[in-house]
Amino acid sequence: MRRIPDATARYSEPVPRTRLLPHDPDLGWAPWVWLGYVAFPFFGPVFTDEDWTAYALTTAAVIVFLPLYVASYWVHGARRVAVGFAMAGLGAAIAPVNVCAGSFFGFGAYAAGSASERTSRGVLATLAMTVAAIATSVWLQPTIYFWGPAVFTTLMVGMLGVQQVVRQRQLTHLRLAREEVDALARIAERERIGRDLHDLLGHSLSVIALKAELAERLLEGDRARVRDELVDVQTVARHCLAEVRTAVRGYRVGSGAGLRQELDNAGRALAAAGVELHCDGGPELVAHRLDAAREGALALALREAVTNIVRHASARRCEVEFFDDGAEIGVTIVDDGRGAEGRVGAGLSGMRERVTTLGGRLELAAEAGTRIRLTFPRPQASEVTP
Repeated sequence: MRRIPDATARYSEPVPRTRLLPHDPDLGWAPWVWLGYVAFPFFGPVFTDEDWTAYALTTAAVIVFLPLYVASYWVHGARRVAVGFAMAGLGAAIAPVNVCAGSFFGFGAYAAGSASERTSRGVLATLAMTVAAIATSVWLQPTIYFWGPAVFTTLMVGMLGVQQVVRQRQLTHLRLAREEVDALARIAERERIGRDLHDLLGHSLSVIALKAELAERLLEGDRARVRDELVDVQTVARHCLAEVRTAVRGYRVGSGAGLRQELDNAGRALAAAGVELHCDGGPELVAHRLDAAREGALALALREAVTNIVRHASARRCEVEFFDDGAEIGVTIVDDGRGAEGRVGAGLSGMRERVTTLGGRLELAAEAGTRIRLTFPRPQASEVTP
């Protein structure tokens, strides 16, 4: 099982410690903006007419606070909670002379609330910080100017820290899910290209090999026929190269052109192998009832079936029939060869997987020859997309 990274540790890449704050694409510049609230404690002595001692203590508290604030973004878990309470402790230390010292509790509450991956621990840490703010108000600064902002800010900012952890955890899950989807898409695309190249190259190379053998047999006799066969070899080779490029882009045909082309190619390949082709129902029966993806699946299936006949069947006759019986639509390919023997090869497996993925069905029978039937549910007219 894949491990989900800790959201409190941020999901950014490792960065050198020379940075004051770690790189967090979710927070961005927000930590530096929040640091501006450290100016509030300096307004406290103004409201209460305190002497220079209050300003000196506040300045000292801020000087100690700054490294604690930076450290709170580098540590996690219990150490972050401890740093949060240390920041709150600075507020408690100057609370008797500064009614605005509650700002330190807010900083500490965010650190404590965002310290743990577990939401319950973040909530408990926030509540503990809020209790500390209330206790400080009761014993050290029992004025509304302190306890009102301090308690409210501590509770709200602490829960903000809890919510931030939850959000980062969700973003982490989404990021991992997106990576998983991308990986599966790449695998599926490689498998598609592998299946299509197997069908495309297997057929074309078989035709080239048959025509080359035929040309060799005719070399000492009918030179004009040899020339014609070699021209066909060149044509098939160029066509094969074009189809490989098409397969890499994505096999798409449409409007029946792909089926008609494959049927013509099948006739030439079977003729070169000495197999007679009969087609009772042509592609026109199904061309306008299929979308491009399903037409491509039937075209590749026809190509793979003919390739198997040429290579392995030792057949003398092949029948291809496209059909549309009102409920199902597809093609049947029958030969009178020796039938499929042994395990199903990669070509038939890829054919079955391609058809099944598109909601179709492949039936294979091998008794007196081989019979392959591919069917798709007949779509409504509104469902057919060119």
